[in-house]
Amino acid sequence: MIVKSSESSVENLLPPRWYAWVYIKRALFDLLFWGALAALTVIGALNLSAIRSHSSVSLRYRTPISGQAAWQARQYAAGQAGANTFWPTFWHETRLSVAGDFSKADARCVYYSGDAGLVWAARYLSGVAPGVTDGAGCAVSSALAWTLWGSFDILGKTVVVDGETRTVRGVFEGDDPVALLSIRDEDKTRSFTAVELSGGPESPSRADAISFAAAAGLGVPESVLPGTPASLAQLFSALPLLILAVYGLVLLIRSMKNRPDVTRGAMLLAFIGFAALLPSLLGALPDWIVPTRWSDFSFWGSLASQMAGDLREYLVVEPRMRDVIYKTLLIKQAAIAFAAVICSITICFRWHLNLATTKVAGFLVR
Repeated sequence: MIVKSSESSVENLLPPRWYAWVYIKRALFDLLFWGALAALTVIGALNLSAIRSHSSVSLRYRTPISGQAAWQARQYAAGQAGANTFWPTFWHETRLSVAGDFSKADARCVYYSGDAGLVWAARYLSGVAPGVTDGAGCAVSSALAWTLWGSFDILGKTVVVDGETRTVRGVFEGDDPVALLSIRDEDKTRSFTAVELSGGPESPSRADAISFAAAAGLGVPESVLPGTPASLAQLFSALPLLILAVYGLVLLIRSMKNRPDVTRGAMLLAFIGFAALLPSLLGALPDWIVPTRWSDFSFWGSLASQMAGDLREYLVVEPRMRDVIYKTLLIKQAAIAFAAVICSITICFRWHLNLATTKVAGFLVR
C-alpha cells in the first residue's frame, strides 16, 4: 500500500480555495510577527546605543569638589597612564537664566570639564560641543535655541550665563532648555558635584571606582552609579534572538533524529554555523554574563547582590536631568525587549502549532 505524504493528503481533503486562503492568512500573520520582531530589534539596537553612551561609572558628591582637587585628580590619572586607570570628567548641574540677543530663558546649565559626551550624550544638529581647551564656548539644546532665537542656525551667536558671555559652538537635540558650558582643565575656580569615569578596568566595579576616588584625592563619594542598568538592557535586547536560536536548535535536533542519513552533515553545518555566530552572540551579552566563572556558585550570589545594590542606588540617588533621560531610555528599552520577546514566543508557538497540525492531519489521512 502506497501512503501519500501528509502535506499532499491534506491538500486533497480540503477545497483548493479554502486551503489557499488559510495558507495566505497564515503567511500574512507570520510575516506580520517577523516584521514586528525585525522592527523592534532595530529600534532596540538604536536605543541601546544611546544607553551605552550614558553608561560610564558616575560618582556623586554632596560636598562639591574644588577646582584644585579636580586638577590634582587629573594629575594623578595622568601619572597612572597605561596602568588601566580611570580618567575623570567633572561636571555640575544647576538652573540659571540664559540670555540671548533679544530674550532670555531659564535653563538647565551643565558646567563640565572633560569629555562632553560622557556628561551629556546627544545628537548634534549643527556644530559640536566645546572641547577641553575651550573655556568660552557652549552648546545649547534645540529647545533653548528656538526659545532664544527662533532658529537652529545660531552658531557663533553669544549668550550670557551668570554674568559670563559664551559663544555657541553647537546645537543638539533636546526637548528641554539645556546649556552645556565648558571649563578648561587648568581652571581651578569652579567646583563640581559629579564625576564621570572613563577607561579603567574592562568591567569596572564599585570598589574600583571608590579606590580610584580615594587614591586621586577626591574622597568617598555619596553615591556610585556603575553601568549595571546598561548591562541589563544589553541582556534584555539579546533575549528575543536567544529564544529563536534555542527553538531552532531544538527543531534541528528533532529533525536529525528522524533523518539519520543526514545527521553527520547537519551536525557539521550546525557546528560551523555556531562557531561563526559565537563571537557575535558573546558580543551581544554583557561582560559579566560571559561564561568565565559559571561553575562558581558564590560568584552568582555576589553578582546578584551587587546588581540589586546598584539598581537600588540608581533609584534613590538625587536625580539630575541626565539621570532622568537615562532612566527614560532604560524604561523604553525594557518595553521594547518585552514586546520583542512576545513576538519571538509567538513565532515559535505558531511554527510549533503548524508542525503539530500537519502531523495530526497526516495521521488522520493515513
